[in-house]
Amino acid sequence: MAGHKRTSAANSAPTPRSVKRAKTETVIETFGPDMLRNILSFLQPKDALNLSSASAALDAAMDKSVWCYVLLEQCGVEPTLLKPRTQLRKKVLGLIEKKSCRHCGYFGRTKPSLYRIKVFSEHHGKQLCGRCVQLPMYQEIGRLAACQRYKLKFRQLETLPVRHVSTGKMHNFQDVLDLVARVRPLAPLL
Repeated sequence: MAGHKRTSAANSAPTPRSVKRAKTETVIETFGPDMLRNILSFLQPKDALNLSSASAALDAAMDKSVWCYVLLEQCGVEPTLLKPRTQLRKKVLGLIEKKSCRHCGYFGRTKPSLYRIKVFSEHHGKQLCGRCVQLPMYQEIGRLAACQRYKLKFRQLETLPVRHVSTGKMHNFQDVLDLVARVRPLAPLL
């Protein structure tokens, strides 16, 4: 280890990385919380959370007033629910988990804007928005309806997973469409 003497002169010179970080923090600090609130008014709450995770400088710049704005204006939280010791960023994170579509990420401010799948299928319990709930991968079709609509035979449908209900057997609509595409590649699906 001889000859490896540290000097204080090497540590005092700013590195290009520290200059860049300081410049970024200075620019973000000059924006202030008002500018951040204006920017966040165009974003979903999930995007605000992603923005705060982008850099330590942005996270530090997004103070309590910014998170309070996100909760009150974008998430629709009542002001009486915000207590002095509430961890606002964690509350936003919890609301995003609770009120977001599991397929597309749409954030529904009101409870009726999201639907929970209640049937006992592979998607049981998923919370979806109005558009995603209509996708074939989340829909079901009866065995008889699939045979009549797509001119399939019962033995062709036996290869698909089935859910038994009191009125018959139900198949995942996307699985049926995939089967029709395999059986008749040039036939129109709908």
